Amino acid sequence: MHAVVLSYLDQVARVGSIRRAAEKLNIASSAVNRQILKLEAEIGVPLFERRGNGVRLTPAGEQLLRHTRNTLAEWRRTRSEIAAISGDIRGEVRVTAIPSLLVRVVPRAIAAIAARYPNISFRVIDADPAEHVEEMRAARPDIALIFIDKRHRQYEIAARLRTALGAIMRADHPLADARQVSLTDCAAYPVIMLSDAWLLDAASETEFIHSGAQFSARVTSNSLSVMKDMIRAGLGVGFFTPAGFVDEIARGELVHVPLAEPRLAESEIGLFVHRVRSAAHHISIVADELKREFNSLEEEIRSIPRRQA
Repeated sequence: MHAVVLSYLDQVARVGSIRRAAEKLNIASSAVNRQILKLEAEIGVPLFERRGNGVRLTPAGEQLLRHTRNTLAEWRRTRSEIAAISGDIRGEVRVTAIPSLLVRVVPRAIAAIAARYPNISFRVIDADPAEHVEEMRAARPDIALIFIDKRHRQYEIAARLRTALGAIMRADHPLADARQVSLTDCAAYPVIMLSDAWLLDAASETEFIHSGAQFSARVTSNSLSVMKDMIRAGLGVGFFTPAGFVDEIARGELVHVPLAEPRLAESEIGLFVHRVRSAAHHISIVADELKREFNSLEEEIRSIPRRQA
């Protein structure tokens, strides 16, 4: 079927190797290669440049890949709509999210949906900011929960969570009673750093030129749970929105002190939904549930005592 060979093309393009694509598809690599060669013969031009360590798309292959991904998305949407006619709503939803929303928002939404629609499945991607750019550029997610730092033309923003990037620390930390702190203030103490602190890096570089300060990272990690444990242990200050720390802040274990830098003091997390795929029943159901969780989280953050919010 047409969708089958297009799925082969998509997977080979993703991993850059016919052999690795075949492993992911759980079929023989010769079968994948045969279908790719057949497609190239049909179109009349090479789609991949064969290299010693894999394959790379040719310009013609890149053009066909755009058609492929749009076609596969439309195919999944059509299958979902046909299933929905009989009351059987099913399909996979690909969700990309920042770590703080994978702590409570995404799991709660999935649990609520699974209770009502057991045939909806999820592919949840915990991607760092650099990967977010590639994910959105390639339009892979059906839904993305990421910072609004730019517009993505293939997506619409279905909901916003207004929050502030701040310093997260134990309640007994010397800076815990401050109404706000600067990055220079925080640099006087050990910090717990995210591996790819893209937004923080730009702001700190600008400020530290003037102040002469420098962060001393005691722990650097891409794991929110590891960083949370390190902050609770008093090993350093972390830099996050309150979203992933609501329970700990409410219990008084940790505090969130807003940062003084204007660019960081006000930030928004967006619920991005693919413009075309949003019409699919299973994707709209997930988007609606995530909207409810966004509203719930915003209320929880607002209920935190003023000193800690």
